[in-house]
Amino acid sequence: MAKMKVSKGDAVYVEWMDITADLHSDAKLEPAAAEVMGWVDSITKKFIRLSTCRYKTDDHCDLKDQIAIPMGCVERLEIIG
Repeated sequence: MAKMKVSKGDAVYVEWMDITADLHSDAKLEPAAAEVMGWVDSITKKFIRLSTCRYKTDDHCDLKDQIAIPMGCVERLEIIG
């Protein structure tokens, strides 16, 4: 993955490999390809945290839907806006 300057507030598209699990099974599991779009809340060497849905209100509502993805799982990171 090429280096790019991603900053808090950037709208991004992320592809990553997600964990799969199955209890008491003989299934041959593999990680699942996943994707998400959202706004960067935080990005470090260890993880990227996105808001995937947020409220647009004047009363500064801090409620939002979030996801934190380990950077080691990220396969593609693209600034989209």
